[in-house]
Amino acid sequence: MRKIFLISLVPILYSCVNESGARMGLFTAKSPVAVTIKGDVFAGWAVGDISGRGTIDIQSHINPEVKCVGEFRYISTWTLSGTGTMTCNDGGKAVFNFKGLTNLKGYGYGSSNKGPVTFTYGMTPKEASKYLMKPFPELEKIYKDQREREKKKKEQAT
Repeated sequence: MRKIFLISLVPILYSCVNESGARMGLFTAKSPVAVTIKGDVFAGWAVGDISGRGTIDIQSHINPEVKCVGEFRYISTWTLSGTGTMTCNDGGKAVFNFKGLTNLKGYGYGSSNKGPVTFTYGMTPKEASKYLMKPFPELEKIYKDQREREKKKKEQAT
């Protein structure tokens, strides 16, 4: 009986994926993130857990040496709104607020010591361009490269 339950659960979990590659597991959700800070675009991932807290890990498109990590938390799961902070290895620091459109995607705004911050998570490049400070045509390629790196990591792990 237990086996049947687990087998029936697999398609449900794999079906919780949107066009951007964001996916929801049993206790976590992982979404691609696009961030703009003063003309630079960063891309990476946000991973949240059932507690409403999570982490962000992004990298600059202009200077791949610049990486940022941060934390976020939902203030209200009813309105899907929250707040977070981020620190970059080049000395950049940011604070932000966000609003979820669904459990897997949303947008946010904030400020940093480098300039204004805009970001999206769980969106396709076309969807993201509506919320970012300016459209970034290279976002499609960045997301594609990011998915390929993730795939290679999984292949190397097995």
